[in-house]
Amino acid sequence: MSKILLIFLCLLIGILFNRFKILEENAPTILNKILINISLPALAILYIPKVEIKPDIFFPVSVMWIVFLGSVFFILLMKKIFNWDKNITGSLIMTSGLCNSAFIGFPVLLAFFGEEGLKIGIVIDQSGSFVVLSTAGIITASIFSKSRFSVKEIIKSIIVYPPFIGFLIGICIKLFNINHSELTEEIFSILGSPVFVLALISVGMQLRIGSLKKYYKELSIGLLYKLLIAPSIVFILYFVVFKQNTLTVEVSLIESAMPPMVMGAIMAASYNLNPKLSNLMVGVGIPVSAVTLAFWYYIIKVL
Repeated sequence: MSKILLIFLCLLIGILFNRFKILEENAPTILNKILINISLPALAILYIPKVEIKPDIFFPVSVMWIVFLGSVFFILLMKKIFNWDKNITGSLIMTSGLCNSAFIGFPVLLAFFGEEGLKIGIVIDQSGSFVVLSTAGIITASIFSKSRFSVKEIIKSIIVYPPFIGFLIGICIKLFNINHSELTEEIFSILGSPVFVLALISVGMQLRIGSLKKYYKELSIGLLYKLLIAPSIVFILYFVVFKQNTLTVEVSLIESAMPPMVMGAIMAASYNLNPKLSNLMVGVGIPVSAVTLAFWYYIIKVL
């Protein structure tokens, strides 16, 4: 219960910091750089070697692809119905199809499932979310913005991304059966510890209501898919069809129900795919997800 309250407290702190200008305007950017370049790679190096490679580990990795491809089909269908332009369509695919599996996902998984859930979440984020963002995400943004993309640039963006480098190091440690010493365990644990607080404060500082009235319909449809339809697909597939009810599957479902990824919105904005709508999807999606995540957690615990 204390960790759940801490999530809301950190978000509130971020909102107050922004409201009263306690930190500089670029503070969220600095916090994100610390998390991306130090804390997230440290967590990957710490936890990836501890993950047991089992057949069911491939289920959570595939979840991020299921969510994204589902978004493509759903949003394109809505485009035909509501006659959206390419900017709105691309914006909604980028935000409703990509899960905030790290900045929101890690704290939530810690609160819901503890350290074991976080280990699985790191695998989902590094080998699922980021790969989707760096491949399908870039391709989608390029298509809907009419920009040209380069396979070379896609590969480069993956290779130089610090958390992905941390993931590769963790894989190497696992493959060579190298165990962390007490010293390295403590070092990487300390380096990774700011994720819980700093990520949520950063998110709180970036919350923007923006043009809510103008994009109310598009926002509602995008969040309907991201927070309810996407996890429903995962629930039916894993819990009903495959009849799975393991911790790995539970974490996968919760990750699929996460709000839109911040980096997805940033990428959409960089391609000029309706930045206002992209920011709304993140700004409104995060607080709304507090309710929907609790709903999905309740669902899997009463089964």
